[in-house]
Amino acid sequence: MSDLLSRVPRQFREQAEKGFGILAGVSPRHYAEILRAAVIALESRQPPLEELGRALELPQNDISLLFAAAMLTVPVVGQSGGDSSSDFIAAAVRGRIMPEGLAEKIRPFIDTVVSERAQITRAVRRGSLPRQVMPSLTDVEIVVDLRMLFEKDVVAEGLAVAMMHIDTDENGQEVWFQASRDQLTQLKSDIEDAIKKMELAEAWSRREPKA
Repeated sequence: MSDLLSRVPRQFREQAEKGFGILAGVSPRHYAEILRAAVIALESRQPPLEELGRALELPQNDISLLFAAAMLTVPVVGQSGGDSSSDFIAAAVRGRIMPEGLAEKIRPFIDTVVSERAQITRAVRRGSLPRQVMPSLTDVEIVVDLRMLFEKDVVAEGLAVAMMHIDTDENGQEVWFQASRDQLTQLKSDIEDAIKKMELAEAWSRREPKA
């Protein structure tokens, strides 16, 4: 566990250290919400930070730091061996990521993570599946442009066009394109149809095997 923590980038370590200070002051009744947000992030890489901020009633910067601490803790503890949080706490204190004086205040959260190991392992496994073999979607940006058709000094037509940028987790693997409203409407329909098929496929994969 110490080896895993030693590989954490310095900037993220610093954020997590500050985040543990915030986590120490959070009521245990919010632990389930923090863990849920971390699991969502592991599966989709899209953490619901705004929703978590409203639930915990904390400023966005504090939520970002707290979430850094959670995302350092949850994958490491969730997939490690052992039955208690002591190993993680000892390693984090040795690595100067977690202040020793806060260890006992944070222990109940670590215990909560330990109790949900099965869910965390499944989230990590599910999160890795879509990213296998090919580049994976990381960001979509859309800007609406208004195109004008002029006839001499008069505007004859005006048409909205969507300018889109799709980015992936591979360098250089990104796409820019433009689309009309009709094309976006068709794209929306195609995406909704794909989502329904994905839901059916996942439901099929969870079915009980026939005797």
